[in-house]
Amino acid sequence: MDALNSPIQVSGLRMRMFAAPFKGPAPKASLLLGVEVLGRDLSLAPNAKLEVSYYAFDAEGKTKAGSTDSLTTNLRPETKARVEQTGFRMLTRLELAPGRYVVRVASHDSASGTAGSVAYDVEIPDFSKLPLSMSGILLTSLSGSEMVTIKPDETLKEIMPAPPVASRSFPQNDEIALFAEVYDNAAQTPHRVDIVTTIQSDDGRVFFKAEEERASSELQGARGGYGYAVRVPLTDVAPGQYVLNVQARSRLGNDVGVGRQVRITVTPPVGRGQ
Repeated sequence: MDALNSPIQVSGLRMRMFAAPFKGPAPKASLLLGVEVLGRDLSLAPNAKLEVSYYAFDAEGKTKAGSTDSLTTNLRPETKARVEQTGFRMLTRLELAPGRYVVRVASHDSASGTAGSVAYDVEIPDFSKLPLSMSGILLTSLSGSEMVTIKPDETLKEIMPAPPVASRSFPQNDEIALFAEVYDNAAQTPHRVDIVTTIQSDDGRVFFKAEEERASSELQGARGGYGYAVRVPLTDVAPGQYVLNVQARSRLGNDVGVGRQVRITVTPPVGRGQ
């Protein structure tokens, strides 16, 4: 609780996280949280208890949703070795109404007494009212899949080749797998939606481009979403800073479009297992 309430982030247990909103039970959204704890900060003592708490606060500082996961670190030797090297990942979901939130995550290792916290700002659209909208973007990769996932997300198991990752840094010999959902509330009128993914440098040069066309007939006249997945090989992308951009645009003629961007870093290639 001290770590959650701290006005500054606590660094005893270092963490990375992402927060991606998806359409949920109306009028709320399903906010997928991914938290990665660095292995070298964990005691991993036998029967130690590790707690991870997630809370979402609105603009007035009021708690709107929250949950706590706990695990006992009784790990097999080979799993313990992997966790020590790469850390571990936990995925969870919070149901939240449209709006702006600060999501705070705190962790506590009972064996060492150390704690850590991280905060993430997120805006949740009203997916039920916008003519065209997009979920958050989920990324995974070959290198990211090496991290142990203690708590997976069952919904994503059939959708993504590996659990989504919080890291936004990928070696050049890696491949990114991307997933998002595009929500179309004008499905009763036949039309098509164009979805384009690019990787661009800050000066506008395009290093990767993938285009896909979807038809409203897939939704059978009902409001719904197009699941969108694409593989992004990085072999031809030189090490550096880039923007991964996903744009969707309806062909209904009313100039309706939506997009999301993720800043990524491509690093020099590494050998597998490093």
